[in-house]
Amino acid sequence: MFPLISKLLTPLVSPMGLACALWVLAALARFFKPRWSVPLLWAGVVLLSAFSSKWIGNGLLRHLERQYPIITVETLPPVDVIVVLGGATLPAIAPRVHVEVTEAHDRLLHGMRLYRAGKAPYILLSGGTIPELSGSSQSEAEQLRLLALESGIPERVLRLEAESRNTHENALYSARIMRTEGWENALLVTSASHMPRAAATFRAQGIRFSAAPTDVRIADQSFTPRHLIPTVLGLERSTTAVKEFVGWWVYVLRGWIQV
Repeated sequence: MFPLISKLLTPLVSPMGLACALWVLAALARFFKPRWSVPLLWAGVVLLSAFSSKWIGNGLLRHLERQYPIITVETLPPVDVIVVLGGATLPAIAPRVHVEVTEAHDRLLHGMRLYRAGKAPYILLSGGTIPELSGSSQSEAEQLRLLALESGIPERVLRLEAESRNTHENALYSARIMRTEGWENALLVTSASHMPRAAATFRAQGIRFSAAPTDVRIADQSFTPRHLIPTVLGLERSTTAVKEFVGWWVYVLRGWIQV
């Protein structure tokens, strides 16, 4: 129940959700505290404008992405298994006729790249589904499997963890499979912005791993005044970062990671 509720509530603490909450309060204030109505209205405008700028969005996302270094395949050590986290696909729901990918598809691409470089003999694809939200009973792990097979990865090297519905369960159920298979160490593959929370969660499960972040969205660029202009891209990056910051502290409060 918690994974479903948390995913339903996440939009409420996003920049857009908070701005909308301020505007609702502004509307209510007109009837109860009229002098607060205009300040609340402008607070929502300022908040949304600020988080829609690339200056804010890039800065927040860069802070997350730089916590684990982005290193070449050659630098990473050989391990027993490559663990690839889901969250990178869309199920084949009409009018789609095939599994499709999101911007985080780099997770699977990087996992396959590591396998082809001989870094591990197996790939563990981790990700279940919440049918009420996805509209499909097909797990993310199965969707990743289909894409991996299309890319020429042998069926025999793929292992699926198809129960998890969030990052905590990714780690919990992946750890069980690793112990059953006798795997002692792994390469953990996920988006660079997601790696801090994912790494802390996997570490809490006692998994020995080397971080292999990918899907780096923020390149090193010089600041220009254009970065202050509100854009959809800036808001999307801010929203991604805020989700990770909120998720981190929720996991801390639930005891799923240690600080």
